[in-house]
Amino acid sequence: MKKFKEFLIDKIKLLVVALVIALLIDKFFFSFAVVEGQSMYPTLNTKDRILVVKLPVISRHPEVGDIVIFNPPHLLEEELFIKRVVARSGDTFKIADGIIYINDERLEEAYVAKEAFMDKGYSILEGTVPEGMIFVMGDNRNDSNDSRSFGFVEIDHIKGKALVRIWPLKEVQVFLNPY
Repeated sequence: MKKFKEFLIDKIKLLVVALVIALLIDKFFFSFAVVEGQSMYPTLNTKDRILVVKLPVISRHPEVGDIVIFNPPHLLEEELFIKRVVARSGDTFKIADGIIYINDERLEEAYVAKEAFMDKGYSILEGTVPEGMIFVMGDNRNDSNDSRSFGFVEIDHIKGKALVRIWPLKEVQVFLNPY
């Protein structure tokens, strides 16, 4: 009976250590997310599962072209959005007829959904990105709630960067920065 108790206590200790390690990894290093909505189509579809890198050294230094997960400004803390970074702190941007100009140069975007531009009367179509902020947009430009409507995103609100689509299996893809 004594050996069984020792065996059981050892297994419980092992389980607790494994859970603590798993929680630390999920909190600080990597986690999984499920995409809801079509704002990132054709890059991501609703119900896609992605692996997200949370390491601050990576996620807090976004580059143009990165796909980031963040808390949108002025919305519930629990709500997360996924969008592509199109401009960083200090960049000037202008969006005209669906074309984005960053620092007076056209941003080439092969990843954007190929459909006719629809003017939706967005309120933020040009300006300079303030320090500590980014400007984000969905790849499905005609169906995306993004910085054109809610404004700039604080870098501190970034929760991570999309690293790999892991589901569906036939569409596994590593998200390398296109620039």
